[in-house]
Amino acid sequence: MIRAYQKEDLTHVSEIYRRARPYELGFETSQFEFYSLLDEPDNLKRFLQSTVFVLEEEGELKGFGGYVHDYIAWLYVDPKVHRQKVGLRLLKYMLEKLKHKKQLRISIVKSNLAARACYEALGFHEQATFSFNFQGQMLEGLRMTREL
Repeated sequence: MIRAYQKEDLTHVSEIYRRARPYELGFETSQFEFYSLLDEPDNLKRFLQSTVFVLEEEGELKGFGGYVHDYIAWLYVDPKVHRQKVGLRLLKYMLEKLKHKKQLRISIVKSNLAARACYEALGFHEQATFSFNFQGQMLEGLRMTREL
């Protein structure tokens, strides 16, 4: 079941974020340290300002997704449940919630080919590439949009 995020979910969501981040950056050549959302104050602040949903089944949180206005800012799945279409289900749910927007935007790590394929399958297209600093390393990102 997909439902609205509740304050009580924060510890579980924070750990899903920590466990999923290595997969997001898994094709980068640098080594990184990964932290829970609770240990990243700037990201936590952005998270708490977002509209967030969680996918919960049999009392277990399996993933979460969220957005701010027309920007999908969060989509993380617990690696224990990869290949169960958790991310796809969350993304489709958010797309339905955002269907009144003229355009949707996302940013991903360019090397994350699985994320790119998922977004492209749902109608997102490459808009631009950009560079960003992550733990002292310059990485390449990809901005994608979907017209509605």
